[in-house]
Amino acid sequence: MDWKRAKIILIVVFTILNIVLAFAWYKNIKVDQVSQQTITNTGLIMAKSGINVECPIPKYKGKDYILKYEERPLNSSKILDVLLGEGYVKAGSDTYVKGENKLVFTSDSGFEYTGTGENSVKVYTDSKEGINAKFKVLAAKMDIPFDEFKQDYYPDTKKVNEKQLIYKGIYKGYEVFDNFIEIGVVNKEIQSIKYQYKKPISITARRDVNVIPVYQILITKMTKYPGMDICNVDMGFKGYTGVDKETKTLYEGLSWRIRNTEGKEFYFNARNGEEIK
Repeated sequence: MDWKRAKIILIVVFTILNIVLAFAWYKNIKVDQVSQQTITNTGLIMAKSGINVECPIPKYKGKDYILKYEERPLNSSKILDVLLGEGYVKAGSDTYVKGENKLVFTSDSGFEYTGTGENSVKVYTDSKEGINAKFKVLAAKMDIPFDEFKQDYYPDTKKVNEKQLIYKGIYKGYEVFDNFIEIGVVNKEIQSIKYQYKKPISITARRDVNVIPVYQILITKMTKYPGMDICNVDMGFKGYTGVDKETKTLYEGLSWRIRNTEGKEFYFNARNGEEIK
């Protein structure tokens, strides 16, 4: 047997096979994307409707996915100790106060804090990076999983002494819109916190169910808002789709988020295009 010739034949065969597999992979990826021409046309249609899209329009039109998560009770005693300190009193079934400062547990997995008095939480900085670092320390003390959030954006408060930081949940590279932290800082003191978190467990694909490309939602839903400047379009999990009552396990599907330059957010079910209020 001519081993040299056989070796050459095998190399040629494997090279052709790799080319075929690469082409099949590329073709599959392209199926899950909207064409650039469609994206360009969408921008022109939006502009004619008086809407300026200042950000890239996602091309994804592939599988829909389901996020499975569980409710995890808050460590209320730690949160109260950190935000109100000693001497707080109960002022309602889920409300606690100390002087002018108040903490309300809005659910088993969320709370709202307001602090305007002398006992408000000091951060001693008005830089965004400094506030982020200070809150990371506070989050650890409150037993909040801060590593499962990422910075979303910084709203412009128009005031030098005021800062607002918004975080959204993140899981396996996907945004979890219903998990969030909103922090308001005035004169280097935390004067407001809004917090909501449920523990993501897994993500699974919906068989034979694809999402609606966001360009269709922009054209059919957003063109009724002339004069709007859209600064962000992205995808994540949001919205109630079902509950397993025995285990209190919940499920969410993918949604498109569209945000304008004034900070208003619009959410749309990525499977059927319906707006989520």
